[in-house]
Amino acid sequence: MNVTSHKLPRLHIVSSGREHLDMPGRALCQAAAIARSGPVIFQLREKGLAASSLYDIACRLRGVLDTSKSLLMVNERADIAQASGADGIHLPEDSCPLPGIRKAFPGLIAGRSVHSLGAAVEAEKSGAGYLLFGPVFATPSKERFGPPKGLDELAEVCRTVSIPVYAVGGITPERSLACIEQGAWGIAALGPFLDVEALPSTIETYRAYLPT
Repeated sequence: MNVTSHKLPRLHIVSSGREHLDMPGRALCQAAAIARSGPVIFQLREKGLAASSLYDIACRLRGVLDTSKSLLMVNERADIAQASGADGIHLPEDSCPLPGIRKAFPGLIAGRSVHSLGAAVEAEKSGAGYLLFGPVFATPSKERFGPPKGLDELAEVCRTVSIPVYAVGGITPERSLACIEQGAWGIAALGPFLDVEALPSTIETYRAYLPT
C-alpha cells in the first residue's frame, strides 16, 4: 500500500512487550483509552506471545481502535496482520526483506525501524511506507543500538528520504517539538504510554507539541 504522510497520525504508540509476563490485558486497555483520544498508530509488539494469542489480541484491538480511526500495526508478523484486519506490519531493521513482504502482502502498510542513514535510504528504496529512526536521545531500552543518534542525524535522515520519519528513543513531550523542527513527521514511544489511567491526558500532552 502506498502511504502519504497526511494519512498517518503524528503519534506512534508501541505496546508494552510484556503481555506474556506481568502486563496481560494492557494492550487492550491502552486501545480502549486510545479510542477516547485517537487517532494514533498503535503497534502491537509482543514477541513473547504464541501466534494464536497474538492473533486474538490483534483482532480485538482492531475492533476497539476502529472507533478512533487509529491504525493498527503488528510487529513482524505479516500473516497475523493480514488475517486480523490490521493496517500494516512494522519490521525491525534486521527483519525480513521488505520487497518480499510487499509482494506477499500488498495491502499492508510496511514500516521499518532504522538506525542509520544508509538503512533509512535502503528501507525507502525497498518500499517502506514510513520509518522509525533512533534512538534520537539516550534511553535504557535502546542502549543495544549504541549511542543516541541526536537531532543532527535525525535531520539528515529526514532531508534525505521522502517518506514519513518518526523519531524514537527518549522522546518526551518537550523533545517532540525539537524532532518535528528537524523534519520528523511524528514521534514514537512506549514507556510514557504504559499508564492506562493517564493515557488520554498523556496523548494530549504530546499532541500539544505536534503539528495538527
